[in-house]
Amino acid sequence: MIRAASAAIRRRLRQGRESPFHRLASRARCYHLRRVSGSNLYASLSSLLAAAVAAAIGISVYLRDRSRLQFSRFFAFCLSLCLFHLARFFAGLPSLPRSQWVADTLSLLLPLMADRFLSGFFPAAGPAPGRNPLQGPLLGVLLVLQVIALVFPQLADEPWWVVVDISIMTYVVGGLFFAVMRMWRAARAAEGTAAGPRLRYLFYAALIALALGQPGIPVIGPIATAVYLYFMAQTLTRERLLDLPEILARIASMTLLVITVTAVYAALVLWVPWTFAGEPMLLVFNTLLASFAVLVLIDPLRTELDRRLESWLFHDRTILRALLDRLRRRLVNLIDPDEMVRVVMNTLRGSERVTRASLFLLDRQGSALRLRGHTGAPTPPSSLDLATRRPLLERMRQSGPLLRDVLERQRERANNELKAELDECLDTFAEVGASLALPIRGLAGEQLEGGPPRLHLLGVLFVDDERLLEPFSREEVELFEGVVAQAAVMIENSTVYEQRKERDRLAALGEMAAGLAHEIRNPLGAIKGAVQVVEPGLQNADPTTREFLGVIVEEVERLNRVVTQFLTYSRPFTGQMGPVVLGEVVVTTLRLLDEDARGRVTVTQAANLPPVRGDAEALRQVLLNLLRNAFDALAGQSPPGRVFVSLGLRRHGLGSGDAVTLTVRDNGPGFAPGALANLFVPFHTTKAAGTGLGLPISQRIVENHRGLIEVSAPEGGGAQFTIVLPVYAQPRAEAPT
Repeated sequence: MIRAASAAIRRRLRQGRESPFHRLASRARCYHLRRVSGSNLYASLSSLLAAAVAAAIGISVYLRDRSRLQFSRFFAFCLSLCLFHLARFFAGLPSLPRSQWVADTLSLLLPLMADRFLSGFFPAAGPAPGRNPLQGPLLGVLLVLQVIALVFPQLADEPWWVVVDISIMTYVVGGLFFAVMRMWRAARAAEGTAAGPRLRYLFYAALIALALGQPGIPVIGPIATAVYLYFMAQTLTRERLLDLPEILARIASMTLLVITVTAVYAALVLWVPWTFAGEPMLLVFNTLLASFAVLVLIDPLRTELDRRLESWLFHDRTILRALLDRLRRRLVNLIDPDEMVRVVMNTLRGSERVTRASLFLLDRQGSALRLRGHTGAPTPPSSLDLATRRPLLERMRQSGPLLRDVLERQRERANNELKAELDECLDTFAEVGASLALPIRGLAGEQLEGGPPRLHLLGVLFVDDERLLEPFSREEVELFEGVVAQAAVMIENSTVYEQRKERDRLAALGEMAAGLAHEIRNPLGAIKGAVQVVEPGLQNADPTTREFLGVIVEEVERLNRVVTQFLTYSRPFTGQMGPVVLGEVVVTTLRLLDEDARGRVTVTQAANLPPVRGDAEALRQVLLNLLRNAFDALAGQSPPGRVFVSLGLRRHGLGSGDAVTLTVRDNGPGFAPGALANLFVPFHTTKAAGTGLGLPISQRIVENHRGLIEVSAPEGGGAQFTIVLPVYAQPRAEAPT
């Protein structure tokens, strides 16, 4: 039908029956019919490619997150482009003459869909550029004209109808250009913010796609449209400004790789039909040879192209990569955490990409991250408490590195509850002075059988470049991740090394203590035995002599207790670990007290407490020691003081896991000034008959249970000791076979 209309126009032109205006309009109409006829096979195939790519990209983005309005708008935009290019493909088939009308009608929707989609990138806080007031009326008029052309198809053969075709093209191109220029005005309005450069990148990409994606460019137009949609899909899913050059570099690398591989394949295959016509086996052989060559070349070729593009386009990253690679290799040979902190800080201080950095490591109690080194001003806080900083630290433990600008964008879309949590995270970023937080994570001690490995925080590295709004790209974040991963390995190796050294030291100390105990106990036993033999014969002796004999016996028994406790302190822990219910430990320990002491103890316990991992006998020893210390502190008090024992659950009490707490509090006189600093020092005691080993032994037992002892002075007076023990990790139940 289109070919017949074009031929009729040419006949009228040859016959000279048209006015000059009609001749000009007829020639334009004839050119337009030839342009949209779809006779070009390559143009039709490229339109089919653009339709398939638009559908695939739109569906993939929509299924990624259906709740986001911007994703839905992008899906609608991709769907309209898919239908438009699909109609243009079918317009090349002679059996479907109405396809060109469908393509022209669908093209009228493209400016509206593009404008709605691109306006979603405008900052919500800034002024939005004005919409085109003529778009609605023009769209309505052109749609009416298209309906008239469908009802009266003979009008399309009239010379003056070319004006309608030109109007449709002008409306589509002009509407798309207006939508692109709205983005440029929005970029100028957002100057000085992170959104400004991002909008400029998007404007340039849209302008290039609009210039190359015209239907008048048969093959390049649909391909440019497909590339632009891929770029916008990556922009939606990767919202950072620094990701846009990465996407462009990836597209450039992919394009060069495709061109190079195509050239190699064509050079090895296409010469056969020209030179050896009628030799199909040679063609098959060369096809196999070309496929093998492409498979061998593609990986090193991709690597080389990526390396070249990175060195040309991202020179700073190349320098940073070399710097961090050297740092990672140097950390392999370190075993001391202090030396590791010094090396990391010196390296970052000497780089040109980091202006502020701070490194926090987990303390021995596992309750806080302590500042071990920093560079830049101002000085960050000395510690980050795991409980009060839980939102940020828990996110890092689960998800890995966090970027400040990503959290800011998440906050803009979050509900009230999540917004409060993100505010806490951003407050920590501001207090530390960082734009990137890199967790140093290690494997937790207790793993679920058959389950994924559980990670816990060993430390955090905070870095920032104050000169930029978004300092580090995702590829640079991956470089930093390699450094903190090596730091985690070094810290775990250091912990194992220190534990082995401590075990060897205790083993040597135990052997020495056993020898000393043998050498001391024998004379003590002889002295005590001699006194007990002599004592009955001195019944008539003077009181002073009998008193001295009693002193000798008491001192011998005291020395024997000291030797026994010293052996206990120096001997490595050999308890049998398993699930322990602390409530039962409290009950059995109270039975060891006399009736008067039991009556002065008040026990409170939270409901449904989980078991802890430990040795029940060792925990009874710790609790009994704390109770005896409490009663010693209450001695001589009138009226008699009381001891309060309470059991509770602390969420995220030890690093990333929950913990059960056992608190022993008394209402006695409390601690003397300066006593808290020496509570757990061996042989330091404030009791007249004390050995100074009770609390150090208790602390060692608790640490062997991977717990900690907290000491505080309550507001109401007295002393308070809190034992924090990790919850027992229940093994995963096996599925029935």
